[in-house]
Amino acid sequence: MGARRWVMEYGVALVLAFLFAMILGQVSLFRESSLGKLRASDLVQFVGYSGSVVIGWLGARELARNPPVEWKWMVPFQGLVVPCATLLAITIAYGVLLFALDPFLGKLGKAIYNWVFIVAIVADSIWLILSWVWRCAPLVAALESRKLRKAA
Repeated sequence: MGARRWVMEYGVALVLAFLFAMILGQVSLFRESSLGKLRASDLVQFVGYSGSVVIGWLGARELARNPPVEWKWMVPFQGLVVPCATLLAITIAYGVLLFALDPFLGKLGKAIYNWVFIVAIVADSIWLILSWVWRCAPLVAALESRKLRKAA
């Protein structure tokens, strides 16, 4: 897949979902309508931002599996793409899920919610570090040694 195609498929879709969520979340019709505790604007923002996060994560997965030919520099770092994207997605998802869940979470529910995300972020950070050590560092070291042999 070429870089231009990848950006057109995933980048544009991600930006459109984000913009629609942001714009529709501010429209007075959505801000004034609600179902019980849940406002329509919060629901629209939840759906749009969640879509952006999912599209971004799927794009990162595709990028890791099949990087554009133009981005040869990225090959040694392919193992970091999905863990980094997952870390970013988890971090963003914390705020996005609150659009839909915050009206229903009590004090205990909020504490449990926070700890679920803390555990997820720490676990993903460990995955990211291990991906570097086991997958990327050996490739970068091999690439550097090839450059040194060519220079000699």
